[in-house]
Amino acid sequence: MKIKEAKLSSREHIVKVTNRVMKATLALQLMMAQVDDVEDADLTPIEQLKQQQKLIDDVINYITDTLRLNQKEQEKLDDLEFGETVEIANNVILRVQGLSDEDIAKLNREAEQADDKSEAE
Repeated sequence: MKIKEAKLSSREHIVKVTNRVMKATLALQLMMAQVDDVEDADLTPIEQLKQQQKLIDDVINYITDTLRLNQKEQEKLDDLEFGETVEIANNVILRVQGLSDEDIAKLNREAEQADDKSEAE
């Protein structure tokens, strides 16, 4: 499949959805879910910082490995805000799981509309 991430480069990244890629995708999703679960837990500040650092590393490594980024693209990724990095990771995850760019755009629009409604209330 072809995945294009304009924030990183103008080229299309060819991603073959191998077992390795699927395992990495599921591992990252699990890690992100665990971080969300643990946010309310009683962690020491040091444990929280280590967890945040691991999450950043895991997200960057997932994008780098899955899209097979070159050095210039890796540098661009390192210079992005973390929110933008998570958006790219989420997009790659959804594409690997079989959603099209159009499906993802629709999901994003629906999420934005739901956010707008909850902010208005």
